[in-house]
Amino acid sequence: PSEEMADEMADDLDFMGFGALPAQPSIENNGNKYKNAKKKKKISKKIKTKMKKYSFGDKNAPEDLKQLKDKKLKRTLMEREKDIFKASRSSAQAEILLSQDAGYIETEGMEKTWRFKQKELKKEVDVRTKEKMFNLDMPFGPYCCDYTREGRYLLIGGRKGHVSMIEWQKFHLRTEFHVQETIRDVKFLHNHTMFAVAQKKTVCLYDNSGIELHNLSNHTDVNRLEYLPYHFLLASVGKTGYLKYQDTSTGAIVSQHRSRLGECRVMQQNTRNAVICLGHSNGTVTMWAPSMSNFLIKMLCHRGPVQALAVSPDGNHMATSGLDGRVKIWDLRTYKEMHSYYSVRPASTIHISQRGLLGLGFGSHINIWKDAFQKKQKDPYIVHEMPGHIVQNIRFCPYEDILGVASTKGFQSLVVPGAGEPNFDSMEANPFATQKQQREAIVSQLLDKLSPDMISLESSFIGTVDKAPMAVKFVEKLEDERKRQKEKEMKKKPKNKQRGRNSSSKRWKRKRKNIIDDKVQERRLKIARIHAERKISRSEEKRKKKGLPKDALAR
Repeated sequence: PSEEMADEMADDLDFMGFGALPAQPSIENNGNKYKNAKKKKKISKKIKTKMKKYSFGDKNAPEDLKQLKDKKLKRTLMEREKDIFKASRSSAQAEILLSQDAGYIETEGMEKTWRFKQKELKKEVDVRTKEKMFNLDMPFGPYCCDYTREGRYLLIGGRKGHVSMIEWQKFHLRTEFHVQETIRDVKFLHNHTMFAVAQKKTVCLYDNSGIELHNLSNHTDVNRLEYLPYHFLLASVGKTGYLKYQDTSTGAIVSQHRSRLGECRVMQQNTRNAVICLGHSNGTVTMWAPSMSNFLIKMLCHRGPVQALAVSPDGNHMATSGLDGRVKIWDLRTYKEMHSYYSVRPASTIHISQRGLLGLGFGSHINIWKDAFQKKQKDPYIVHEMPGHIVQNIRFCPYEDILGVASTKGFQSLVVPGAGEPNFDSMEANPFATQKQQREAIVSQLLDKLSPDMISLESSFIGTVDKAPMAVKFVEKLEDERKRQKEKEMKKKPKNKQRGRNSSSKRWKRKRKNIIDDKVQERRLKIARIHAERKISRSEEKRKKKGLPKDALAR
């Protein structure tokens, strides 16, 4: 190979951590061993700067480690420092594999991005992207939709009972059936092999062939479903106002909480800390965890009922819409309003993409906003209209620049440049996983399953150390126990005990009091006859004592 090719190979190998290739001795440089020593230093500095992004915690200085007398502790700490260094270096070197970048619509001069329609975009994109833009007309609407975590499968459910699951990139229909019952929501579970359908009375679980696996009779009159993939929890809320968590791996109900705020039709999870957010008819948004019987946070967001809400993937921002016609952006780190937008009609559905694009659906219109969480934008990023349709549900497809829109007359797939994350983590969600890899992923997910008690507002509290002394901890523990005892005593109500009221025979008689059948009627007639005979006998005895005849007419 030529000298230039050798230099390029040496740079690449050095950047990936294998070191530079020994170069040929140069006649001009009088036999130097390495021609690109300066380049090597520059590349190593780049790696060091990238390593700072992936390093965590305070490092133990080598001088401090040398002063340790315990050899075993010294060895473990040194090995730990080496592992941390290797992990940060490999993460920095792996950035060379992330070659794809997220692209957006770029304009020139006075052009506006929202003026570009889907027909114009379809002419400019590649053939593979054109195939992803399609429209499905179905008569059993209004519809709702959901994507799997890797964005490979699409689940559609119609209000009149139609359910279908599609491998949408290949246009392969996996299953389709009709439940002949009202459907309010659909949701994928850990992968495409199982999904939940909120039907008229209960929630049913189906497999990818359309066979009913379970009927969750405890979840009644459900309006919304959410699934927590790291905890294997299915959350539901509905007309009764109860938020229920069910473990899909064991089948047990983990907890159920009463919101005390009436029927709930809005629910969304915070993917960062697995906290469930509920929107209520009085304009408030409450946040819940399965380990707490009461809400963690309660925010007054609107002056009217909350119509929709969404939480950003990083968990720092939340978008809500209400019947007051406003869309508000909230900072979940301070729980304060950042800014708000006015919509022509109240937004009925909201969703946020992996790259932070905010999608709003109201009436037959869809608005997509770019950088909506950084500052208040003047114009939307993309505008789309569906004449004759009413938008019911919108969902951004993971790892794709696609927006799925479920309406009253079917489903439509739109192209939104810059919506999806271009670089995926195969250990997290692999869009190209084989059947064997999917089976192995399910096993690893079950082994790494998190406990419901680990769900809290602060996701970083796990692994922290309480540095308070033992005496302080003991005093705090005693105070907590006293408070609990006082609360129990305050909640206790004096029982009004009455003897003879709660015997087994009395309870049975009370239950049978309002039941009327042939035996009861005969018994009642017999009792009435006996009472009448006794009454007549008593009156005769009284007249006999007074010396009067048995009857007033007797002579």
